[in-house]
Amino acid sequence: MVLLTGCGGQEGPPPPPGDFSLSIYLDSAPVIVGNTSPAILISSIPKMDLQLRFLKTLLTRRLAVNIMKMTCCLLAILVIGLGVSGGNATFVNPETRIPGKQLMVANFTTHPPAIDGVFRPDEWIGAFPVYVDGSTPATPPGIVPSIPWLPNLRPPDSPRDSSFVIYTLYDENYLYVGVNVTDDIVIADSPNTPWLDDDVEVMVDGDRQTGDITFAEACGPANPNCPIPVVNNEGFKVLTSAGGVQYIDPPNNPSIVWDSKVSRTPTGFFAEFRISLDSINTIDTSWWSYYFPQSGFRRPQPGDTIGFNVAVGDDDNGGDSYARTEPAPNSDSFTAWDGRSVGWYVFNELDWGNLYFAPHR
Repeated sequence: MVLLTGCGGQEGPPPPPGDFSLSIYLDSAPVIVGNTSPAILISSIPKMDLQLRFLKTLLTRRLAVNIMKMTCCLLAILVIGLGVSGGNATFVNPETRIPGKQLMVANFTTHPPAIDGVFRPDEWIGAFPVYVDGSTPATPPGIVPSIPWLPNLRPPDSPRDSSFVIYTLYDENYLYVGVNVTDDIVIADSPNTPWLDDDVEVMVDGDRQTGDITFAEACGPANPNCPIPVVNNEGFKVLTSAGGVQYIDPPNNPSIVWDSKVSRTPTGFFAEFRISLDSINTIDTSWWSYYFPQSGFRRPQPGDTIGFNVAVGDDDNGGDSYARTEPAPNSDSFTAWDGRSVGWYVFNELDWGNLYFAPHR
């Protein structure tokens, strides 16, 4: 067993407490996959023909600054080779991948990306990219909901049909999320229902407790029959369609400060998000969680772990997409990084993954 402590010339942050599953990818090939409690296990991959396009970025951009990162990544590749030959690496059986256990790491940056929808590798060079597709739709990472009343919601035909890479960073004020989507048919024709277009959805659960969005949707300030209106910053979902239409759940919460931009790429589209840390409350103030709920506000700090998920909708037929009642020529799909296929509920925050804010030095 080999421990990975971090890249960048210094010892990396300790993994967060708890039992998570961590996946890091080199050009779509899984490199680190394991139940990380308390260490991160380096796993082998079936073959060594990695296409290391990310190393080109290290060589051509900020070479002097990132030489230690490049060295660390090369060492990781050597470790992978040892795992292949020695047979001592640890794999995660896909059937044991429990919803809500995926882990992603957001590194601190002093050079935040410009939120313009244009993918520039040097802006995201400090991020750990996480690749997601729907090739194992029943288990995370990359689940596709199995919903009886949505028979036309199907897994993607292939990674070219729908797959994506997630990037996360943060600075003193914002969480940054970039999602590079591979999609062979990009459609955005439903501005009033952007979640039925090709879209990217980012879900944030600051207090890691369920019910925030559900109760806010049912008992928000727009409902005069609610004795205690629910307006909090503990759980929400923001999305942007491939056409640039933005939407937020719950829609009646004006205190979420965020922005997004999207642009087409040769292989699909790219979406960037910026979410204010002052819009994410890590304190559970909900009256349905405890007899004596807490009060106050605390934004995410270095070393914190919050609930987090990313999903991509794939509309390949236009119109109602996967909500249509009649079959269509192409597959309409929806793939989430974490969650459960059977029993999927988009606002079940307990099934979302986890985002760790790595301490900065």
